[in-house]
Amino acid sequence: MRHPKRALLAIGLVAVAFSVGGWMNRASIREAWANATRPALPAAQEYRPENQESGIKNQEEAVSALSESELPTTDEQLPTDPTDSPPGEDALPAEVNLAVPFMLQAPHQNWEQPFGDACEEASLLMVDAFYRGRSTAFGADEAAEAILKVVAFEDATYGYNKDTTTQEVARTAKEYFGYESAFIRPLETPEDMKRVLANGYPIIVPAYGKALGNPNFRNGGPEYHMLVVKGYTKDGKWITNDPGTRRGADYLYANDVLLNAIHSFHPEDMRKGAREFIVVLPNS
Repeated sequence: MRHPKRALLAIGLVAVAFSVGGWMNRASIREAWANATRPALPAAQEYRPENQESGIKNQEEAVSALSESELPTTDEQLPTDPTDSPPGEDALPAEVNLAVPFMLQAPHQNWEQPFGDACEEASLLMVDAFYRGRSTAFGADEAAEAILKVVAFEDATYGYNKDTTTQEVARTAKEYFGYESAFIRPLETPEDMKRVLANGYPIIVPAYGKALGNPNFRNGGPEYHMLVVKGYTKDGKWITNDPGTRRGADYLYANDVLLNAIHSFHPEDMRKGAREFIVVLPNS
């Protein structure tokens, strides 16, 4: 004689087990789903110094009138540089994706200071790694050590490390990382950034973090944030490495969302900050 009640009980227990397992592993399931549904991206382009050689020569000529310690500010007329013109022809490529390795600003997912506000440091480290030919993401210990070294430089140089401005980030690129050219460029149209990316240079953008609407951010996102823009897609999205979330590698932002969020640091209201971005150029 069969025991339907026992069978139903067994089925119920199995269903509960699956439900509990799914709840406990919901983050992994959500991440797997996000990866499975992520649209295909353009092939990632590694940094090749020979591709930028002629541009760097032009850049050196353009900034020859500036002293080594002088940095453009938001109030100055910026010199023309090779990032202004698309490579080869007037038309921009339909899509670009630079192979910038990813770094989480809180490598061990410890969001206490200084890691809670280490987006500027992580963004600089990602750009630097790209120019050094690295294509792999950073391990947690390696990333934490690298971030703390930049933080120590900022503390010694500026007296603080939190909420560094675009000018200070450009200065850090020069004085800590050793880059000869770091520019702050005004943002007026999407093409301003696309031209830079098409020439093979990643971009660091300051942003009002809460306007980005990233569902992976903690507490709706930071007031002040920085991230790396590494490309764009045919359908108008921006390909970024956003250090503010562990799901930030190749994170796609809609065109208007990112552009409207870009603001430099403002002590009273981030939405009043200048619309600009940072370009660090490789040394020749």
